[in-house]
Amino acid sequence: MDKVERAVDDIRRKWAADGRLTVFEVSLLPKGVAGVTSSREARDALRRLAADAGMVDQVELIPDEEVAPAAIVTAALAPLVAEPRVSAARASEVLHGESLDVLERREDWLRVRAPDGYIAWVNAGYVATGPTDWAEDWKERATARSLSADILTAEGRRRLPTGACVALRRGVVELADGQRGAVAAGHVRREQELRVEARHLALPELAQKWYSGAPYLWGGRTEWGIDCSGLVQAVCGARGIKLPRDSDQQFGQGREVPMAADGEGYESGDLLFFAERGRVSHVALWAGAGRIVHSALSRGGVGGDHLFGDEPRMARMRENLVGVRRILV
Repeated sequence: MDKVERAVDDIRRKWAADGRLTVFEVSLLPKGVAGVTSSREARDALRRLAADAGMVDQVELIPDEEVAPAAIVTAALAPLVAEPRVSAARASEVLHGESLDVLERREDWLRVRAPDGYIAWVNAGYVATGPTDWAEDWKERATARSLSADILTAEGRRRLPTGACVALRRGVVELADGQRGAVAAGHVRREQELRVEARHLALPELAQKWYSGAPYLWGGRTEWGIDCSGLVQAVCGARGIKLPRDSDQQFGQGREVPMAADGEGYESGDLLFFAERGRVSHVALWAGAGRIVHSALSRGGVGGDHLFGDEPRMARMRENLVGVRRILV
């Protein structure tokens, strides 16, 4: 049995090493292997392992064909959680109008894949579900983005966070649940227009413009609460640059920049990565002249700090700097 356990672990490490991006929930039974995985390669390898060991194979591949293949967020935002229960830890968020791939359903919970590839659970109350062509039609029409917009509809005022996806036609905003209305506060802009504007601003400036003062929230992605990697992902996304969700995943993106004790050679918008206990756990935007812009619990949220300042928390950050990356457009 120990040999089979090691083989199962080898399969996990080969085909499903990052549990945020691939489902691999497999356990050994007295005479079989059971569970679910989203990796076809892992499922096939487990089948071969079970056959060779004379065991029963009960590993299912998800998505499940019996569940709706797509979902669209109809709430202002929806928490993504690690387990299908109300008290589970928040892993990330998806915003109004974003489309999700549905992998499986357990009562009122859906396991979904977010647009950035993140896999987690969302309560069905936050979304509408339907076939793939329905979701594709919405994505083709939802080419505008909220900038802290309030939409006045026949059913009342709807507040949307920055980045929420809506359809815009002749000044009328269509929400993901079919409601239509006018902008009562904030702005709704077409994505292409925002992208042009974002390229005229340095990333730290854009972060301050859209998110300055936002409170720190683990797993957050909006001005109502955002974490360090969510901030970086959002401002890069505004330029059309797709980044993974978490700081350790972002550390593998772009081009390496040599670290310098005084920041020499860094350019505005470079990503500075910091580690704790040997793992990357924080990311900040270099703003030039020794300053960084980031979302940090130690400062309560989004703002600028002087990396080379005398504050103890800045000294700790300098000690924990492990890499600098430049994200190329």
